[in-house]
Amino acid sequence: MSGVLKQAGARPAPRIVVGLSGGIDSTVAALLLREQGFEVVGVTLRLRPCGDADSARRSCCGPDVVETAGAVAAQLGIRHYAVDCREKFERAVLEPCWRSLEAGETPNPCVGCNAAVRFDELLAVGRAVGAEEVATGHYARGGVDRAGRPQLLRGADADKDQSYFLHALAPETLARVRFPLGALTKPEVRDLARARGLVNAGRAESQDVCFAGPEGHFAEFLRQRYGGRATPGVIVDEAGRVLGRHDGIHRFTIGQRRGLGVATGERVRVVAIDPASGRVVVSGRAGAACSEACRAAGFVWHREPLGVGARAEAQVRYRQRPVAAAVAALSADGREVGVTFAEPVFGVTPGQSLVLYEGDLVLGGGTICRAGP
Repeated sequence: MSGVLKQAGARPAPRIVVGLSGGIDSTVAALLLREQGFEVVGVTLRLRPCGDADSARRSCCGPDVVETAGAVAAQLGIRHYAVDCREKFERAVLEPCWRSLEAGETPNPCVGCNAAVRFDELLAVGRAVGAEEVATGHYARGGVDRAGRPQLLRGADADKDQSYFLHALAPETLARVRFPLGALTKPEVRDLARARGLVNAGRAESQDVCFAGPEGHFAEFLRQRYGGRATPGVIVDEAGRVLGRHDGIHRFTIGQRRGLGVATGERVRVVAIDPASGRVVVSGRAGAACSEACRAAGFVWHREPLGVGARAEAQVRYRQRPVAAAVAALSADGREVGVTFAEPVFGVTPGQSLVLYEGDLVLGGGTICRAGP
């Protein structure tokens, strides 16, 4: 009788929505949450506006991905939904990416997708099914500080840490997100997948195919899709000597070394792009692609904005080593930040993200609008 009473009075398992891509990371995230006692609801977001059936099958939102995620959900014994977000993804991520490329910048679509699409859509499904929280397979960690504010921290696996891509999440969104893989390494995740006999344990790692294009050229794909204007021009050295011509600045980024279409007899990199004239400057000089400062706009802070003179660690590219930096400028609303680096930093690129850290803790981040002070 006591057992019956205990069962009758048991609280239902907390419900959580997990972004399920069909890959190992999101699958193991769902598995761990289920083993922790959650009622897991898997959700696959269809993001990319796909073309013909063959290309769709190879893309991030093609039927193979939905089918794989469905098979994973069936093995885990969880509900699974596929949500069509292609229109929103195009409007909020792809179109702004092309506008950035057209202006000679190098956008970071993963940051934009996380901030404007992925987590909003997962939370919307959560509201519909009665789940208060959502989770993904990102390698990052969450937490709260002494004041109860949500925190974002680097993942334990330094080689896989994805906190850089998550910095633009609004604090109110971050407060409702879990990262089950944050304390694990990639090899540990693969071992878990094999040990549990998951159907996708041997699946190759995804390479952000939602941002690929014809022959892998994302920028040209976007130009063709939106009938964009290519800005042709000349490729010059630092002295202004013309080395060749190109058919569009959207094909270049700061620090680029391959695919330049010029032969100089030395290894050169792109060090400047002028969107007005279409001029692309290359150099083989050591340090030519490095900057001592940068400015970023649209800053999202995960604590009070740092004051001028405050110190932090700065990262301007994914997987790039963070360097010591000091805040040199701060707008009144805290949304525009200028920093100076303790040492020259390679490849500071408009359109990419400046993310400030204190150890593993993400302080905030924004979109780089220019290299230099």
